[in-house]
Amino acid sequence: MIYNPVYEFDRMRSLLDDLLIRSSDEDYKNTDAELTNVYENQNGYMLQFLAPGVKTENVSVDVENGILSVSIKRKIEDKEPKERKVLRKERSSLEFTRIYRLSDDADADKIDAKMMNGMLMVFIPKKEHAKPKKISVKVN
Repeated sequence: MIYNPVYEFDRMRSLLDDLLIRSSDEDYKNTDAELTNVYENQNGYMLQFLAPGVKTENVSVDVENGILSVSIKRKIEDKEPKERKVLRKERSSLEFTRIYRLSDDADADKIDAKMMNGMLMVFIPKKEHAKPKKISVKVN
């Protein structure tokens, strides 16, 4: 369904960036937010992105020429009251874009996206001709 030839390289870069950021223990970056779960059934594909604290106006899902682009942006204010001291801050502002090539059986005109319980879900239905069909056998 979705083919991303440089995914492993991007993931390795992200892990190395995360290791370097964690070692300084400042501006900790949670790379889990960039990970995607992808599911398939006979009706289509479902992509799930973690998006806690993200407003719908900061989410963009676009399709053009068989390419699906999903962008998520979360802004965390750094202003803390003077009477409160931050001991550890693991959630930070976040901005990323994931790009996927849609397979030939994906119906790009009917893609649907919704936010639910801090998760962005993108449903990509399959074209009718790509869905499995049951053929009955007749007896002469």
